[in-house]
Amino acid sequence: MIICETDRLYLREWTPDDWLRFRPLATDPRVLRYIGDGKPWDDERIQRRITGLIELSAQRGWIIWPVIHRADSELIGFCGFGDGFLPEVEIGWRLRPEYWGQGLATEAARAVLEYGFQRWNFPRIISVAQPANAASIRVMEKLGLEFDRRFDHKGIEVVCYAKSNPFPPTAVRQDWR
Repeated sequence: MIICETDRLYLREWTPDDWLRFRPLATDPRVLRYIGDGKPWDDERIQRRITGLIELSAQRGWIIWPVIHRADSELIGFCGFGDGFLPEVEIGWRLRPEYWGQGLATEAARAVLEYGFQRWNFPRIISVAQPANAASIRVMEKLGLEFDRRFDHKGIEVVCYAKSNPFPPTAVRQDWR
């Protein structure tokens, strides 16, 4: 099932065999440079993650979804929502390096941000990155998120950007999904 679409991308539900296409996002040191401890995941951990995302999607509906590039039908990354900073919902993204620098992270995140505000009526969405992750911070700023605060997360300094829902409650579309 397609979650949302852009001119160059679409986001869909996970399938069990997506773990193989997810592998580059969980093993490439360039991708993991600013992610947690930066250590690559093994295949078992990747498979557990995909299984967990499928289950979580069935339970609550909003997760991180695979980003598919229309031009080559490749799974090039993911984008979506996480709950690591509840009560606030976090938007995050990750792309394979060969797709960096093309505006694709911004394109996917913009569609997901609107989806979160309109479909799920999130009052505010945050995004968190290490201060040295200039590319992700640029995406946040392009999305209209504004600097909110700095804090320590699991021993790592991070910056938090945020955006409030610009859609009035009466404009929320309940017919999505």
